[in-house]
Amino acid sequence: MVSHVLGTLIVAFGLVNAVWPYRVARFEEQLDAIGSKRSWDEVEPAEWKITLTRGIGVVIALFGVAVFLNI
Repeated sequence: MVSHVLGTLIVAFGLVNAVWPYRVARFEEQLDAIGSKRSWDEVEPAEWKITLTRGIGVVIALFGVAVFLNI
């Protein structure tokens, strides 16, 4: 039972990263901009970071499916 709940949460987290990689990467960049002289509204993620975020999201979602199925 616990693996089903945990697996579902992991899949949801992975899907957010896979479906909206630009928003997730931009949010990470905004967090990185805290304390710097750049305004957090001006930051933009690099293309490689968006691609990496999407790829990691897919891997996390697949891992969540494995946890859900108790593999």
